[in-house]
Amino acid sequence: MPRTVGKIRHDADWIVIFDEGIKPLHVDLFTELFHEEGLVRISFAAVTQHGDGTRKADVVVSLRMSEDLAFSLCRALRELQEVK
Repeated sequence: MPRTVGKIRHDADWIVIFDEGIKPLHVDLFTELFHEEGLVRISFAAVTQHGDGTRKADVVVSLRMSEDLAFSLCRALRELQEVK
């Protein structure tokens, strides 16, 4: 059952945040980065290695978002880098 973990302000509205306890995904690289007509697509993969030594990248998540959200994410990541 989802549990309420807080609220966030988005534009002029308050949005309730629910957390279903989804496991965090580990990613090593991005396999897709595409921007067209106001949408951004990003896919991430986890790198693993077979017993024979062959490395492979399994796509674990593909995100589709507005360019506004994508550039907001870029700014937030840049702010994290500046805190270092």
